[in-house]
Amino acid sequence: MAMLLLCSCKPAEAQPLPADLVVINGTIHTMKTRGSVAQAFAVSGNRITATGTNKLIKTFIGPSTKVIDAAGRLVLPGFNDSHVHFMAIGNTFSSIDLRDVKSAAEMTARIARYARFLPKGRWILGGHFDAKDWDPPDRKSLDAATPDNPVLLYRAGAQEAVANTLALNLAKLNNYVDIDEVAATEPNGIVHIAAVRRIASVVPSDHTSNWIEIAETATNYAASLGVTSVQDMHSDDSREIYRGLERKGKLKTRVYDCLPLRDWRKLKASRLPASSGDMVTDGCLKGFSDGDDESKPALLRDVTAADDAGLQIMIHAIGPSANRIVLDVFERAAKTNKPRDRRFRVEHAHNVADLDLPRFGRSKIVASMQPYLFEGSHGSRYGTLLKQRAPVAFG
Repeated sequence: MAMLLLCSCKPAEAQPLPADLVVINGTIHTMKTRGSVAQAFAVSGNRITATGTNKLIKTFIGPSTKVIDAAGRLVLPGFNDSHVHFMAIGNTFSSIDLRDVKSAAEMTARIARYARFLPKGRWILGGHFDAKDWDPPDRKSLDAATPDNPVLLYRAGAQEAVANTLALNLAKLNNYVDIDEVAATEPNGIVHIAAVRRIASVVPSDHTSNWIEIAETATNYAASLGVTSVQDMHSDDSREIYRGLERKGKLKTRVYDCLPLRDWRKLKASRLPASSGDMVTDGCLKGFSDGDDESKPALLRDVTAADDAGLQIMIHAIGPSANRIVLDVFERAAKTNKPRDRRFRVEHAHNVADLDLPRFGRSKIVASMQPYLFEGSHGSRYGTLLKQRAPVAFG
């Protein structure tokens, strides 16, 4: 028997749609009102759709919502670095410099920090530590700090090194005599001349050119600093490497990958399809001006043609002459070609002549600057450019 119940009550309040991601128990500084703070936020697709109290944001949680508890920590937007050499950053972790360490504990901590960024299986090499007044960490300490990475670290002089169990196993040093230790004792990881050569022989020959591993190291390091997107100025066409990393689900950084200006035809013909996702994008070209007026016609020719093809051009310039030439070329190309959102960039834009500074704001040319690189230099005119409403990008 069916029963119909009627109720003269207020309509239920509309419930928010479930979000893809909810972050609760954080400290989030919102941009709506200067100094305002929220406890939580919700994300749908690729947009933050709500901020507010934990109680409010919990109403966005559905069966498939991913929930992250920030445990009261500060949550910030991801940082963009406008000028990086991404592979070079990754390669700085191909060898560790331990010449200035003062104790086994400090050495172990340094090694453990390196291991945080490395892909599983990537070697930790380098060292050259000078342990005169202290003993280096033993094998067990190295194993605890580097459970997934083989280690071979040289002592100053390179006649002796320390290695972890993974490295010893890969070199098939199962006979303790082979590693210069008494057969009855457990190896402590100290290896000498013959054993050092034996371990070194199994280190991959492409250690400093295994670009997939190097790129993964770079993206892990960037993520640890909160850098979520970069413009890669290395000009070596790493698009397929980054896409391969993305397919494996290991790319944590959105990468805008630039090619050399001379390769503008290649870039025009090989642009990534729009359906390739938003983690790896292209369309930028990196050039160079050395301040020589004789090179100006060729630079103008390439910039004008590449700009007409809809590509973004970024030219390295340091010094009054180099910056003047690039500004001349950009302004001429903009007048020659059709109006569009072209975003010409001068990389470094350092030591620009006073008369040329207003041209950045007037012509909407981006000054891509690196405060760390030119710290304390008079040629870094950040304040002047900002007051003149020039577009400025930092990296």
